[in-house]
Amino acid sequence: QESRFRPNAQSWAGARGLMQVMPATARQFGIAGLYDPTNSMDAGTAYLEYLQEYWQSIPDSTERIKFILASYNAGPGHVEDARRLADKFGKNPYLWDKNVAEYLLLKSKPLYYNDPVVYYGYCRGSEPYNYVKDIMKRYEHYSRFIEEGVVPEQLAVR
Repeated sequence: QESRFRPNAQSWAGARGLMQVMPATARQFGIAGLYDPTNSMDAGTAYLEYLQEYWQSIPDSTERIKFILASYNAGPGHVEDARRLADKFGKNPYLWDKNVAEYLLLKSKPLYYNDPVVYYGYCRGSEPYNYVKDIMKRYEHYSRFIEEGVVPEQLAVR
């Protein structure tokens, strides 16, 4: 999404490489040199596998994917904060849209990031919110090609 397939990409927050992984996250998996595409893919894949396990408590697989994507973008701590806020304000902490997503957006406002149930503070919530939305929209777009039986060679012709 963010790297635009540039292996030397670096975000404002310090995420690096094709998969835009934070160096500290990559080190957790024993991976360095994130500008190397193979290392970046290995780190991103390892992190996604970790997040898949982390969010096993979300029973619906489609919902779980949204929590994984948001966590990949902002970190699971900020998503956990948003879940606690959602629960506190009567929303479902197991649903993304119009529930946890809304409170992740609100974590950019002092009233919410200073709330006692919030442990990780301020979050530019619009970034993970839009990241999830964009990735899910792209997934739906590409899924239509699979449903229509379009093979990769045919995509170039379109």
